[in-house]
Order: sequence, then structure tokens, then C-alpha cells
Amino acid sequence: MALSRHLSLWGLCVLLLGTVVGGQDLELRLKDGGHRCEGRVEVKHQGEWGTVNNYKWGLEEAAVVCRQLGCGAAVDALQRVHFGPAVGPIWFNVIYCRGTESDITECSYPTVKDYRPEGLSHDQDAGVVCSGFMRLAEGDGPCSGRVEVHSGKDWTPVSDGNFTFPTAQVICAELGCGKVVSVLGHVPFRESGGRVWAEEFRCKGEEPELWFCPRVPCPGGTCHHSGAVQVVCSEVRLMTNGSSQCEGQVEMNISGRWRALCASHWSLANANVVCRQLNCGVAISTPRGPHFVEGSDQISTVRFHCSGLESFLWSCPVTALGGPDCSHGNTASVICSGNQTQVLPQCNDSVSEPVGSVASKESVPYCSDSRQLRLVDGGGPCAGRVEILDQGSWGTICDDGWDLVDARVVCRQLGCGEALNAMGSAHFGAGSGPIWLNNLNCTGNESHVWKCPSRGWGRHDCRHKQDAGVICSEFLALRMVSEDQQCAGWLEVFYNGTWGSVCRSPMEDITVSIICSQLGCGDSGRLNSSVALREGSRPRWVDGIRCRNTDTSLWQCPSDHWNYTSCSPKEEAYISCAGSRQLRLVDGGGPCTGRVEILDQGSWGTICDDGWDLDDARVVCRQLGCGQALNALQFAELGQGSGPIWLDELNCGGKESHVWRCPSQGWGQHDCRHVEDAGVVCSGFVRLAGGEGSCSGRVEVHSGEDWTPVSDGNFTLPTAQVICAELECGKAVSVPGHMPFKESDGQVWAEEFRCEGEEPKLWSCPRVPCPGGTCHHSGVAQVVCSVYAEARLMTNGSSQCEGQVEMNISGQWRVLCASHWSLANANVVCRQLGCGVAISTPRAPRFVEGGDQISTVRFHCLGAESFLWMCPVTALGGSDCSHGNTAYVICSGNQTQALPQCNDSLSEPVGSAASEESTLYCSDSRQLRLVEGGGHCAGRVEIFDQGSWGTICDDGWDLDDARVVCRQLGCGQALNATRFAHFGAGSGPIWLDDLNCTGNESHVWRCPSRGWGRHDCRHKEDAGVICSEFLALRMVSEDQQCAGWLEVFYNGTWGSVCRSPMEDITVSIICRQLGCGDSGSLNSSVALREGSRPHWVDGIQCRKTDTSLWQCPSDPWNYNSCSPKEEAYISCAGRRPKSCPTAAPCTDREKLQLRGGDSECSGRVEVWHSGSWGTVCDDSWSLAEAEVVCQQLGCGQALEAVQAAGFGPGNGSIWLDEVHCGGRESSLWDCAVEPWGQSDCKHEEDAGVRCSGARTTLAPSTAGTRATSNPLPGIFSLPGVLCLILGSLLFLVLIILVTQLLRWRAERRALSSYEDALAEAVYEELDYLVTQKEGLLGSPGFLSDGEDNDSRSAPEAPDQRTDAPGEDYDDAEEVPAPGAPPASQGSEEEVPPEKEYEMRSSQTRSSLNVSREEANPGEGEERPWLLQGEKGDPEYDDVELSVQGISTVTFS
Repeated sequence: MALSRHLSLWGLCVLLLGTVVGGQDLELRLKDGGHRCEGRVEVKHQGEWGTVNNYKWGLEEAAVVCRQLGCGAAVDALQRVHFGPAVGPIWFNVIYCRGTESDITECSYPTVKDYRPEGLSHDQDAGVVCSGFMRLAEGDGPCSGRVEVHSGKDWTPVSDGNFTFPTAQVICAELGCGKVVSVLGHVPFRESGGRVWAEEFRCKGEEPELWFCPRVPCPGGTCHHSGAVQVVCSEVRLMTNGSSQCEGQVEMNISGRWRALCASHWSLANANVVCRQLNCGVAISTPRGPHFVEGSDQISTVRFHCSGLESFLWSCPVTALGGPDCSHGNTASVICSGNQTQVLPQCNDSVSEPVGSVASKESVPYCSDSRQLRLVDGGGPCAGRVEILDQGSWGTICDDGWDLVDARVVCRQLGCGEALNAMGSAHFGAGSGPIWLNNLNCTGNESHVWKCPSRGWGRHDCRHKQDAGVICSEFLALRMVSEDQQCAGWLEVFYNGTWGSVCRSPMEDITVSIICSQLGCGDSGRLNSSVALREGSRPRWVDGIRCRNTDTSLWQCPSDHWNYTSCSPKEEAYISCAGSRQLRLVDGGGPCTGRVEILDQGSWGTICDDGWDLDDARVVCRQLGCGQALNALQFAELGQGSGPIWLDELNCGGKESHVWRCPSQGWGQHDCRHVEDAGVVCSGFVRLAGGEGSCSGRVEVHSGEDWTPVSDGNFTLPTAQVICAELECGKAVSVPGHMPFKESDGQVWAEEFRCEGEEPKLWSCPRVPCPGGTCHHSGVAQVVCSVYAEARLMTNGSSQCEGQVEMNISGQWRVLCASHWSLANANVVCRQLGCGVAISTPRAPRFVEGGDQISTVRFHCLGAESFLWMCPVTALGGSDCSHGNTAYVICSGNQTQALPQCNDSLSEPVGSAASEESTLYCSDSRQLRLVEGGGHCAGRVEIFDQGSWGTICDDGWDLDDARVVCRQLGCGQALNATRFAHFGAGSGPIWLDDLNCTGNESHVWRCPSRGWGRHDCRHKEDAGVICSEFLALRMVSEDQQCAGWLEVFYNGTWGSVCRSPMEDITVSIICRQLGCGDSGSLNSSVALREGSRPHWVDGIQCRKTDTSLWQCPSDPWNYNSCSPKEEAYISCAGRRPKSCPTAAPCTDREKLQLRGGDSECSGRVEVWHSGSWGTVCDDSWSLAEAEVVCQQLGCGQALEAVQAAGFGPGNGSIWLDEVHCGGRESSLWDCAVEPWGQSDCKHEEDAGVRCSGARTTLAPSTAGTRATSNPLPGIFSLPGVLCLILGSLLFLVLIILVTQLLRWRAERRALSSYEDALAEAVYEELDYLVTQKEGLLGSPGFLSDGEDNDSRSAPEAPDQRTDAPGEDYDDAEEVPAPGAPPASQGSEEEVPPEKEYEMRSSQTRSSLNVSREEANPGEGEERPWLLQGEKGDPEYDDVELSVQGISTVTFS
């Protein structure tokens, strides 16, 4: 059994025990195939041809056979007498090849002898299908394109150097494509084309195949060329009296034999294609008559359905089944113009053929602006909506007066037989574009439908719901009729408007395979002759069907003529396709992961894992449309199955269409038990990529090779619903579209999906090939799924615009809890339901609950969102909620209702308890948010009004004010009311100041204040809050970044997370959220953790739709959710990239640098991202972007925006492209830009800047990366302070010089004694001031930014405070005239305590660390993490000099 389980062991045994026939000359051939390169494998040994047994026969062995015969690549390795049984010996019982050998004798095999006496028979002969040595690639069909030959490894183009016309003749003859039309050189090689064939072919033109032509190696192994060679062959000709020219009977080379075409379905559009293919201009007419000489022994009844603009006849749809009986006098003939540039008469649009005239096809010239006719959306070329192409647009025909006579003209013009039905009222769907014709009144004899009498071209009074359609007699459809099976039953064809049976003689395997494939039932099947005689009467339409390898559908297969009684009832065909077997994956949690099971003979069975590997799994994944095989599972890893074990010892090559077509021990033959059941993990057929999580993003499907984007052309919401359901992502809530394709995206999926919305998988949806293989689109299709898609308001069991809020979560309607429900959330619900705006959110137990369960999901809406799923959501640690505390909303019920305007001038009275239940929502309602805090429940308070976000001043800001903010946002209780721009200085207006909330107001702007927009503050006084619902996440470890004890910050304290029942999806989300890769594991072997802390949350159960831990449902928050031994310790698979170029934390400024310049303020711009420095592309790079860089680096103004790598090209990544700044942003990070790392640039396009000044240095911030969005200019750094001090000294020296001058003048002019005394006093005071200043400079710590200077700061008198100047200007206060009272003599009682606190020159400051990776668990345990920071306030930089007897001079 071990021998059969391990292929490598088997090969070793063969090598040891067998005989390797090295150097023995064994002749090889393929027998009984359609051509030299396919057939049964036969080997000539001792002068006699014998076969090879198919045991272990796979694509590796077939590849060696194809290579040895010069037949290209192995397409299929066939077994079980596919090419019929042979006679004679069986020389090999097994051959084992690696696939790289050049000759079959290099493979391993036992002794060559006749194995028939040992029990082997010819019903197990091996066969091969090879691609062939030569092909024409990337042409308009199989008979034109670039010449490529197969090297044994891949396809290689042939150069046009010394390529001859006889060589092209051999190629066309080998392909069965007639004669050479043209040989084109100078075709550019593709960059991906690889090598050029290193030989020149010297054919004489008579060789049967290119393989047999003489070859000459190119000098030096490199062929001289100007490009690849392209050959165009023709399988059609026009014959008159035995000569081929541009006029005559149409003949086609079919299977190497020239045959005339029948005229019964021949059209002028077909004729035009023939003339173009033969370089004979355009078709003038298609005369009929016996006056032309027939040059063929047989007449083909193949019918072509050309539009008239195809380049080759084979590009047209073709039908061969049931061809009509045709005489030599009824053969197709064509007269071509013979000159491609001939000027043909213009079509006369205004005049139709007179009613009653018989239009003769023989005399109708083809117009130079000829229109086209087609039938669409009918399932074939002979049924559907009638459309005409003119002036570049497809348009329709109105059904006014539309009847069978009009339809007859259409069917005949298209070569589709007789008209069966004239359909109206857009029976085949409404079209688009123009409506070309109306009130048509054909006689039935017109050659073109636009030649019928009508109202006039383009004149109508119709809409597309009146589009006309037809069903012609040549419309064909196929089905199987069975009571209980999809892929087995009586075969029926729809012809001439009626379903009828198909006769089974002489239906061969290739015909059955094509039928099964066309019906989507696999690639093989069999005729079943054991079924009972079928009851009832019906037509038996066709017999004698003989399909060929080149046919792709039953319609292309030649057969006997259509006949109502083609055979007797007992000869009706009953077919069982291999697709009647079904394949599925079970117990894997999804349709593309699980144990492999096959349904056959009514029973589901399994596959044994002997020899089970990725090649076998690859076939399963492809067959199920599940994308790429990721893992081949063994030993019943996904549980044991039951029932039969259908397959064992599977040895797939990886390219088989069905897993049961792989080599195996035999159907139902095994020596296994269900503990050996095989399973697979597939990638899935569809995914959403590039979005936030796996449930939103760009739609991509797996082609079997790689992921390919789907275009947004005709992408529908039902298709999106199927995708969301398949991915277990809830419902589709948005289909944006118009996302531009990246150049690197490569090809686009060449099919349109037509899902109805009920299909289980996208793979099961109907598909329509895009016209010409290219889908019309404006970008990539995108889908956003959500489990929070549906909401309703319920009162007494009815849904309306007032009631209890319920949401459909995972298929179950659940009531939402009111504990964190806000009026902003309510407003979104009303808008989503089309119920206007929210009037109030009353709470009381009197309302009836309609849901079985209550959900504790918390939404944090601003109020302006269109749908509830657009709002940030938190599910972790949901509070316990009773039915009396459910969310309830009363909507206005009318979206256009005029609501009262908000009263900005009046706040709610102090002391009043504003009730949310009675609060009316204003029509110009403001919005509230918290920013720069790392979450929606902590940060700087901002209010949106009049189109601008503004802040609140911190004068009087306290916990009562913060309480209103937290409650309004649904963020729980207020933990801290932060001041002094703790979360960074904002921008825009300052809406409120001197707030004095009671804590019960419904909105923060209803609190008493100085008035809307009235203040005397600057943004360095912006207020912030930290609410109890603010959450943060970290891992605590002494020495690792991505492994440690998991902790969550809640209610102002760090606490541990409990590990029950934490599944893999939960661990993956945690690792991804922490930037530590996409997977991880719980570690239960670590020692018990020391110390005491809260154990905040347990029972976390994340879903696939969740993108962060905060969205995962769990048990309610609890200080003791579990015991210490149940704390979670997680080890993630990835490593977190350094967030800073140096030691963290850092600011935006430290993530930006200039390199390669002649100073520190000029050079190539480089940014730090994902652990490395990279450059910026110069696309859209201008002075505005340069200005932001210079200001961010403290380098003054931008002088020049340097492009084209002016400071030399960089290396590494190009992180940013298409940067668009306004010029006033505080950081390059705030500018609009393409996503990180998405660029189409090279380093020759690196951007640079040249700034005006030298760089200044900012004091480092402990706030972590980007704690403050507006870093202040470098004037407040150490060099800035030095400049201020030196400036003050110069100013004092100037005063001294002026005083000396005045004194000298006073003495000289002999002024009064009073003036002399005054001058002497001033001199003494200034001398004292200089002395004090020198002492100040010599004092230690004066230049330290972190020292508290309160003792040297004089408080400002209340009557001196005015509105603050702009943020970037610090003005010196005026020095009062001599004699004014000094500031130091002011009364302290005149300064309010809070103002004295505000005017201190520096305060102990703290910043919120918004980057989870910067959190240092080892520091600051004595105070809350959010409030830790360093001393020193870089926002406050006033330097005051106070000298007795002189007014304070303040440098601000």
C-alpha cells in the first residue's frame, strides 16, 4: 500500500527493479487520431508496433511524447481506449517520466516485453493529444496570425528574416486553411515574447507539415529580422471555369476538400466578407443561376450568418446541423468589385422600394456606407430584438404595424430561413440608442429591411418598450428532458418553432462530448440504449450527426437534412453526461473549502488521500469554479465522510476538466477507509480586493491562473448580491463603479455576469461573452457589503415612519439598544427609510418590541450619512439591555417638510434638563465629531456649521461640558475634559467660548455660552474630550512587537482580554489591526501573568465582515470577565514595520527629508512609510506642493518645485504620486494623493524642492505619529528663542545709544534742570535693565523649554484683553509711557483665577498617543495612558521681561 501511496517511492522502485533502456532506438508514433499529433501511443520494438498501458499515464509522459514527435505541448493524456483498441503486443506496462525528457527512452520503465500474457489488454491503451508544432497566433481566426512554433517548452515566434512564400504555403496547408493570401513582416515582437526561433525554414511548398521542412540554424544562433512574420491564409475561393479570381462560385476548403456552398441561406453580407477576405474589394451582387461552372464534387450546406464587416468568413457565426438539400444550380456565387477602393453608389435613405416591387438580389449593389442587421438577446443569431447599425450607432425598429411579412425580410436578409413569429412590445427586452424605423410595410420581397416602405429613416413616435423582434426557422436551442436529472435525459432540439428529438445514429463520443459541453454538463458522456421506449409523439428532427474536433457546438456539426421523421421512435437519443456526476466540498465552512465528495448513482462518496496533492486539488478547485488551490488536505482533516469511496490513487496532471478524468485505480476501486478522506482549500472564484476588509472592494475573479478584475459595464445589483452572499458578507449596499483600472491590472474579465440574485455562487450565474472579447466599461466594478444593510421602524407589528428601531443582522431582525442611541443616528435611519428627518427619540417601555433579540451594536453617526451602515460601528463589550431600553424614533414622515430653523442666539436655560425625547431636529442641523484622538470617542471637539468645521475654546471647559459631548455622540460617560489643544490645534472658526453646560443638554451648542462664533481665543486653546467608550488596543511584551498579552483601553484604564472562545478569524483581525500580519495563534503555554488589572471583555466572536476588533460582538464589559489564567496571549505571524525612521514616537516632520541638495533645505523629497524611505513622483508637482514641504520642514518659503529628478534619482519605493496640495496644508500627509505605493513613475521622475531658508528644529513630541495635525513653525524652537533674546538685547542697546545722544545734546544746549534730571533717571533705569538682562541670560535653565516660568509671568489685566491676533503672529505689547503704573503693582484680585491659569507662559502638557504601536506599557502606569506627556508647552512661547519701575515687555 505504501508503494501505491507515494509516487516518488514508486519511481525509485522502478529505477531499482526495472531496466532503463538507455540508447535503445525505439520508434514512436500516434495512431488513429485526427492528425499526426494526436492518437494512441505506439512504440516500434523488434520490428513490431505495440502500445503503452495507461497505468500512471499523465501529462508528464504525454509531454515527452509530444516533444519527441515535434508536436508541441501536451494538451491531454487520454486513457481507456479513447482512440480505439489496437492489435499486437503491449510493450510497456508502465512508464514514469518527469516531463522534461526529450525522448521516451530517457524515462523509467521495466523490461520492454509483451505484457498481454500477464493479463493486460488493449482496453487500457494510452493516448495523447498534442498542440502541434506550429500555430498562427493573435490573428482574426485560426487561419491568420503570427507564426509561432513550439520548442518543447513554450511557443516561440518565427522571425521574418528569409521567411519564404513556399513556407507559408506549407503552413496554410497543414492548418487546413487553403492558400496563402499574404505574408506580412515587420510585426513588432511583444516584450513578453521571449526568444525568437533560432532556425530558418527552407520549405519547397510540397511538404505535408512544417516539421518536415529543411531547416538552417541562424548564424550565431540569432536570426536576422525586423520583426515577427505573420501569415494570412484563405480557406475560400471564387471559381469560374476552373480559375480562381474575383467573380464566381463560392468554394471552401473543408477538411482538405474544396466544396461549393449552397445558396439557400447565402446573403450579400456573407458575400461582402468573401470579397474582403480575397482582397477583391466589396460585393457587387450575388447572382443565382446554372450558368456558372461547378468545380466541386460536393456541395456544403454550411450556413454563415455574417454582419458584413468581418474580415474572414470563419469569423461569422456558422450553422451546419440539418443543412437543406442543395442542387448544383443553387450554389452561392459572388461578383466582387475587384478593387478595394472602388467608389460605390451611396445608399438612398429617403426612398424605399416601391410597394409591390420585387427586389432582385442579383441587381442590388452593396452601398459604400452599408448598414448592418442583427438579432440580439434571443439566445442565437436567428432570434431576438431587431437592431440596425447606422452612423456608428445600433438602433431598433418600432413595432407599429410590425407583422410576419416584415419579419420575413429580416430572416431572409440574415440567412435565417423563414419567419416564425413577429414579436412586439420589446419581447426580447428594451434596446437603447436611436429608433431607426417605424410603421414598416414590407411586401416580403425586399432585399433589405430598410428598403421597405416606412415613415422615414429615424422618424418615429415610439419608445423602446415597443421594440420589434423576430423568431426565424433557423433559430436553434438544445435541451435534455428528464424528470429528475439535469445532465441526463432525452436529447431535444428546437427547430422551425417546435421541440423535437434527435436521432442517435451514428453518434460518436466526440458528438456526445460536444453536446454535454454545450449543455454545461461536463466534457464527456455516453449514449444510453437501455432506457425504455419514450411515450408520446413528437418530431424527430435530425439524424446522422457527425461532429469534428474543430466544432465547438452541435450547430456546427454536419448532419443529414432536417426531416420531421428522421428516424423511428426507438432510435431517439438518450444521453448521460459525466456532468450528471456532481462534485461538492462539505464541512469546510464555505463552498470552496471542505471534504471532496462526488455524487454518482444516487450516492455521495469521497476520495481517498493516497497520492493526494496540489495537482489533484487544482482540478477540484477549477471544476467547482473556486479559483486557485491553496492546500490539499489529507487524513480526513475536515471530518470523515460516509458512503462509497469513489476514487483512490489519483494522479492528476492539474489541467483535467473533471477530477474523475484523472488517472486513478479505477472507479470505486480502493483499499482505504474514511479516515483517509481527501479535502481541499481553494481561494474562491470571486473576491473583493483593495477595500476595507474582505467584504468591500474591487470585484476580481480567478481565471485559473491569476486574479482578473471585472468591468463595471452592465454590472448589476443582483450580481453584487450573489457576491456578498457567497462571501458571507451580508447584503450588497453599494455598487460604486467608475474605479479606474491600473496599468498593472492587465486583462479584464471578458464576460458579463447576468445573475438574478438567487444563485448560490457567482460561478453559477449566466454569463455573456463581451462583444469582441472586450467588455465596455468606465472602470472596475466595486461592491460594498454589510451585515447592517436593512433597518425598519416597528410599531404593533407594522413597519412605518415611527417605532422601535430594528435591524436585519445575519438574517434575523433584532431590536437596537438605546443605551448609546443618538438623535444623529435617528436622523440617518429616517433618511434611509425615506421618512424625512428625526423629530425625536423617545424612551419608554410602553412601545411594543417586535424583535426576538436585542442587539447591543452601537452606531456613531454624524447625522448626515445616507445609510446606517455608513456610520462607524462598535459591537465589542455591548452593555446588557432590557426591552424597556430599546431605541425608538419618530420621523417627520415627509422628506420635504419645513422644519424650524435652529435658534443660534439662544441656549437652553441654565439648569433646565433638555430632554432628547422632545428635542426637535433643525433643518440646518449641525454635526459634532471628535478628531485626532485615535477613535470616534476621543479627540478635539469640532462642530460643523455653515459649511465649515470649527472648534470650541477651552475657557471654562470642564467635565459637565464634556459629558454633553460624550452623550450626544453615543460615547458613554466623560472621563476627561482636555484643554490647551491637547489633541492638536484645529483650524477654521471657533464656534463656542465660555461654555457653561449643566450636563443635561441634548446638544453641546444648546449650553449657555458667550454666543455662536463669539470668542477671544486662538486654536491653541481648543477643547477636547475622552469618553468612556474610547477604545485602544496593544500587546504587552518585554521584547517582542507582535506577540504578547492582549490589552484593551476602556473606561480610562488598560485591561486584559479573555481568550474564550477566540477563534482564528478573531486572532487574524487582531493581528491585522495591530499591523502584525494577517494571521496568528493563541499561546496557552505562557506562564501566569503577574500583577492585577481589569479583565475587561470575554466571549469575542468576530465575523468575516468585521474589519476591526471593535466591530466584533462579545459579552458585555465587565471588570472581572474571566480569571487571570484565561487572559489572552497572542503571537502574530507578521512583523510590524517601523512607524518612524528613528526611535518612535515621531511627528510628520520627522517622516520627511530632503536628500541630494546643496543645503539642508533643498533636495529630493523623501518620505518614510512602511519601514523605509521612498520618493515622490513629480506628476502634478508644483510650487503649492513644494510650499507645504518647505513649511513642514521649517525651511521657509518654496523657491522652486524641482522635477525630473533634478537632485538625482532616488532608490527604493516611489511612495507618493499625483500629490495635490492647496499650499496651506500643515503637512504633506494632508494633501490629496493616490494610495500609498500606487504609482506609474520611475525614479527619473523624482520630485524635489528648493526652499528659501535654513532649517529650524521642532521640539520632539511624545504624542506619537501625527498627534498634532498642524505643527507650528520653527520659530518656537531653541534657535527661535535665541533669536528673540538677541533681538531684545539689540533693542536695549539701541535705547541706550539714543539716551546717550539725548544726554549729550542736553548738556550742549544747556536745557533746564528738570530735563537734565529726567534724562539722568532714564539712564540709570536702562543701566539697571541691562544688568538684569545679563543676569537673566546667565541663569541656568532659561533656554529650557520644559521649565515652568510662572514666577516670571505677569498676569494680564482684564481690561487689556482683546480678540487674539492670527495664529502665526506673536506681537510685542506696547510699553506705556514713563509715569504709568508698573504691571507688578496691579492688584491680584482683579485677575480671575482661570485667566491667571491661562496666561502662564508654560504648562505641563500631554498628548494622546493615537498610534497603537507607540504605546509603551512599561511607563506611566501611575496615571492614565491618555494623559501622559512631557512638560513644556510648545504652543505657549511668550517671553516676558519684568523690571521694577518699567512696564512689562512681552515677546509673543
